[in-house]
Order: sequence, then structure tokens, then C-alpha cells
Amino acid sequence: MKRRSRQAPRARHLAERGQALVVLMLLLPALTAATALAVRSAITAARQLQAQQTSAQAQEAASLALRQCEALVMAALAPDAADPRTVAVTAAQAKQTWNRLSAWRPGALGLGTATVAGPDGRSLGMGQCLFQRLTDGAQGLRFVVTARGLSADAQVSVQTGMLLDGAEAWQQAMLRKAADPCLGASAPSAPTCAPPGWTRRWRTLITPPAANPG
Repeated sequence: MKRRSRQAPRARHLAERGQALVVLMLLLPALTAATALAVRSAITAARQLQAQQTSAQAQEAASLALRQCEALVMAALAPDAADPRTVAVTAAQAKQTWNRLSAWRPGALGLGTATVAGPDGRSLGMGQCLFQRLTDGAQGLRFVVTARGLSADAQVSVQTGMLLDGAEAWQQAMLRKAADPCLGASAPSAPTCAPPGWTRRWRTLITPPAANPG
């Protein structure tokens, strides 16, 4: 009788351990799936954050590049390879050009680069600018400056100009300077004559040239 009483608790203990093992085996797939889902969600969130950061970087690069290139146009000091005075087109031709991806290949006519850096000198990416002088419309000077901002990790195809990796953003400005009333035989005297300034219209391009390769 004493021997049976000693074996009963042991049997109960083994049965309880067996039941716990069965429960654990049943829960293990669910725990594994939950862990995998948590890891996948963390990876997705990290990728989304990185995409947002690179997109913001490209937008900032486009904005800084556009400002630099506008300054070159207004100062008439653009480098020879991207001299806006040498690319004269109508407004319709200008749109056809900047809206083609081939116009953004390295070495394309009127295409220049801009140094894009933050206040601390740290590189924020790369900027490209397409300079176009309009020959039709109102008198005076009119330029279309289109800027492409590229994130620091961006890679662009040399053959097509298409973005291969990273992020890009596009901004554009229309610069206009009316005809100078201080020039010509009918110009008023110098004390009362004030040369006109530049006016600027700016926009973000929603449909980039990359969507219309040519």
C-alpha cells in the first residue's frame, strides 16, 4: 500500500508534464508566427521611414538646386556647358524638352549640375538643372529653370537618365524680367529710371519626366 501511494504522485507529475508539453507544442506555431509578423512589421516600418527620409532629401536637393540655378540665370553667370543664353526655345519646345527623360542624360544640351549641401557643409544629394530661354511671348527676358533633386544614395542610368535607386524630386521656376525702360532713345533721364527686377513663378512637378521617357 505504501508503495502505491508513492507512485501515484509521481504518475500525476509525469501526466502534468506531458500535458504541459502538449500545450507548448500547440502554442509554438502561433508564437513563431507572431514573432515573424512582429519582425516583418518592424522591417516594413524601417523601410517606410527610410523611403520618407530619402524622399524628403530629394525634395530639399531639388529646392536648393533650383535656387542656385535661378541665381546663375539672374546673374547671367551660368557655366558654358549650361549657359541658359545658348538654349533658346519656344514655350512649347521647352515643355517638350524638359518632359523627355533623354534631356536629363549627362551631357545633354542645357543641363548643368548644382552642389547640394546643408548649412554644415554635409552633402544632401545631387542636383541637376535644365536651363531654357524662351523666345516667344512678352518682351524682355524669360527663362524656364527645371531642377531635379537626387537623394544621396540615388543612382541614375548614364544611358537613359532614368533613376535606378534612391529618390528624386522635380521643381520648376519661370523667371521673367521685363524690357528695360532705361535703354533706348526714348528712355527717361537716369535719376527717374529704375531697371526692372525679376519675377518668379514656382511649382513642383507632379508628373516627372521619368514617366515620359523619350
